[in-house]
Amino acid sequence: MEKDINNYKKNKDYVICIDSDGCALDTMDVKHMRCFGPCLVHEWGLGEYRDDIIRLWRKINLLSRTRGINRFKGLAKMLVEINDNYTRVDGLDELIYWVQTTDELSDESLEEAYERTGCNCMKKALEWSRLSNDAINMVSDSRKAPFIGVEEALQLMKENADIVIMTASNGEMIEKEWKINKLDQYVELLMSQESGTKEECMKLIEKCGYEKEHILMIGDAPADKEAADCVQALFFPILAYHESESWDEFIEKGMKHFIDGTFSGEYEKEREEAFLKNLDM
Repeated sequence: MEKDINNYKKNKDYVICIDSDGCALDTMDVKHMRCFGPCLVHEWGLGEYRDDIIRLWRKINLLSRTRGINRFKGLAKMLVEINDNYTRVDGLDELIYWVQTTDELSDESLEEAYERTGCNCMKKALEWSRLSNDAINMVSDSRKAPFIGVEEALQLMKENADIVIMTASNGEMIEKEWKINKLDQYVELLMSQESGTKEECMKLIEKCGYEKEHILMIGDAPADKEAADCVQALFFPILAYHESESWDEFIEKGMKHFIDGTFSGEYEKEREEAFLKNLDM
């Protein structure tokens, strides 16, 4: 599995980009409810508001149209809510500015910004991110399994398309999870938060020489669709809490429509309507 787009060469005429958390792997709930949310409460000393904070974190990251948002963007949204409704968050403006302007939403980029500014909120955000990574690493591998149908779908894709993991998560962590589940054997390229935003990653994939109608993004969040839209690629949604049914749909109909050139239009519109309706929870 290649991790540098500069070393990547297309092998087939079609490419399928797949999100990981909550799309291919059943990791979304466990990472957010047992790791990201609780680590936020711990790092900012919000124990007295714990239930409210965890509930709000779940809404922003799992049960709304901001599902799948980058961890630092999700953190910034949460801290704004906390600052407005619970307790003052010192240095919040500096963290928000970094989130909105940085070229790379990663631990490494945040550490550089903290060293440059000395902003305590950035320091806490960095410690929160690292603590969350440690917590995720402690989660049993059995809690990071693929959804039913994913491996069958990958085998089907491999016959006609190059396969790219496209995630807003930590690349090292995602690579480990795919290797544990022996899914890495199907993948040509891993693009993660260290590679840039999903939109930037999709633009890089397009430059590899694929025709627009030969690029498909599979994801569970609006950010995945936005990434596909930015290069006029196709989008197949995995519906939250209906993931296995979604993969069955892809195996039975989606892949055939993609290869046959009948994906765009009525079929894509039908899947998009189901996707948006499902997010309005």
